Amino acid sequence: MTLLRAAARTLLASQFVVSGFKAIKNPQPLVPAAQPVVDRWLPVLQKYAPEQVTDVIPNDTATLVRINGALELVGGLALASGKGRRIGSTLLAISLVPSTVAKYPFWTRTLPEDKATDRELFLKNVSLLGGVLLAARDTEGKPSLAWRAQAGGAAIAKDTQKAGKRVAKNTQHITDAALSSGAVLVGAAVTQGRKATKRANKELKKSREAAAARAAQARKLAAKQEKKDTKVAVKQDLKAEKLNQKAIAKAENVAAKQHAKEQVKAEKKAARLDKHIKRGEN
Repeated sequence: MTLLRAAARTLLASQFVVSGFKAIKNPQPLVPAAQPVVDRWLPVLQKYAPEQVTDVIPNDTATLVRINGALELVGGLALASGKGRRIGSTLLAISLVPSTVAKYPFWTRTLPEDKATDRELFLKNVSLLGGVLLAARDTEGKPSLAWRAQAGGAAIAKDTQKAGKRVAKNTQHITDAALSSGAVLVGAAVTQGRKATKRANKELKKSREAAAARAAQARKLAAKQEKKDTKVAVKQDLKAEKLNQKAIAKAENVAAKQHAKEQVKAEKKAARLDKHIKRGEN
C-alpha cells in the first residue's frame, strides 16, 4: 500500500468511524429519523427474508441504529488500516444506504430551504458511496482474481494447442515405427506362444502323472487301513462270542443247580407223603 493510498483511505474512513462511534454510544438522536425507514422496510424484510435472518433481526429502532453504527465503525477501521479493506468498504456501502435515506429524505421536505439542504447532504453521501465502492474494487494495481483466472485459462488453452500440435507430429513418427516393428513383434509373439504351449503341455503331463501317483498311494493306504480295521473287527467279534458262551454256560450251570435243588425238594416231599400214606393204612 502506497502512502497516497493510505492517506486517501484514512480520510475516506474518518467520517464513518466518527459517525459509527456516535451511533453506538448514543443512538437516541438518530431514532426519530430512522423510525420511518424502519416502519417502512422492516415488515417487508421480515416477510420475504429467510427465517434464519428474521429470527435475529431486532424490532427495536435504537438497536438497529447501533448495528448500522457498528458496521460503519468496523468498516471504517478496516478501510483505514488496510486490513480487510475491501470487505470493510463493502460494509460501509451497505451501512451508507439506509443511513442516507433516513437522515436526508429531501423528497419529503416541504420548505425549499430544508429540501435544498437535505439534497446537498444526500448527494454528499452518494459521493461517499461512490468512493467506498471504488475502494471495494481497488486491488492496488494488482490484477483482480477474475482477470488472473481468465488470463490463466487463456494461457492453458494456448499451451494445450501447442502441445496438441507437437503430439500430432510425434504421432506420425510413432505410427511409422510401430508399423515397421509390428511384424517383428507378431513373429516373436507367435514363437513365444508356441514355446509357451509346449511348456504348458509338459507341465500338464507332469501334473497328471503326479496326480495318478498320489491316487495310487492313497488307494494303497486305504487298503492297508481296511485290513487293519477288518482284523480289529474279527478280534472284537471273537471276544464277544467267548463272552456270550461264558454267559450261556454260567446261566446253564445256575439253572442246573436250581433244578437239582428243586428235584431234591420234590423227592423229599414225595417221601414225606409216602410216610403219611403208610401210616394211614396201618
